[in-house]
Amino acid sequence: PKLDLQNVHQVNIETVIPTIKDNDINYLIVEGENFRMDFDKHDGFLCRYDVNGMTMLKEDGKLTPNFWRAPTDNDMGANLQNKYAAWKEPGLKLVSLTNKIENDMATVNAEYTMDAVKAKLYLTYTINNEGAVKVTQKMVADKSAEVSDMFRFGMQMQMPENFNEVEYYGRGPVENYADRNHSTLIGKYRQTVAEQFYPYIRPQETGTKTDLRWWRVLNISGNGLQFVGDAPFSASALNYSIESLDDGVQKDQRHSPEVAKAPFTNLCIDKVQMGLGCVNSWGTLPLEKYRVPYQDYEFSFILTPVRHKVNM
Repeated sequence: PKLDLQNVHQVNIETVIPTIKDNDINYLIVEGENFRMDFDKHDGFLCRYDVNGMTMLKEDGKLTPNFWRAPTDNDMGANLQNKYAAWKEPGLKLVSLTNKIENDMATVNAEYTMDAVKAKLYLTYTINNEGAVKVTQKMVADKSAEVSDMFRFGMQMQMPENFNEVEYYGRGPVENYADRNHSTLIGKYRQTVAEQFYPYIRPQETGTKTDLRWWRVLNISGNGLQFVGDAPFSASALNYSIESLDDGVQKDQRHSPEVAKAPFTNLCIDKVQMGLGCVNSWGTLPLEKYRVPYQDYEFSFILTPVRHKVNM
């Protein structure tokens, strides 16, 4: 179905539409009856998300564009940690941050340049009266530029570590990727965040699930966030940051148990992530249909607060 966000109306209860406060020097603030969202005016990113008395973003956490993964052994064999390096720090620079109330919902628009990859990026947030957000990330590539493929096109955010369970409808129960998922079954699964991490001998990308229809990150009480995309998507939730699993420009002969867990849940949600390859481990790329070439992309998803309900 079409990915559409509307206000939620209740019988005999007045609908309180969101308000926007733009008079703070550091933050653009969107408030509703039961939620508050802050956007950092210096970078345009969502940096506070409080809803129904719960904090959905950890302190200093943000919802940010993401094009990188911790290189796998196959990636290292093909030297992609260097060939794709521009996407690790693409040079995001905020050039415009605007807002408006439209159709009784709040809309925030952020526009960026990405000089390192010769592209423009647009982020649009549409927020309804109950704190649900439709996020659209759009990249416009420079068709005349020669830029490498990327590892993924998506976003990431850091949630408090007590959001330590995932529930999803998609391929599982083990990790799976675009070119390595036919051994998994589409179904409804519930697991812990700790179970998402596979301790490869050398730390690297892990934990992704593909062909998702919806994905939830919850606390032990069943409260949290639900993500629904405009098409089947991929996601992961780990107690490790991408940086902590990334060896950098060359392999560091360390082992997964040596990586310290992060005091948060790092969530990645992707329109697409490059396949693993696995043809050999010394240079062969994934098949072309499983790569993520430099071109225009657009990805929309809705974040909806989830509240535990007891079925009667």
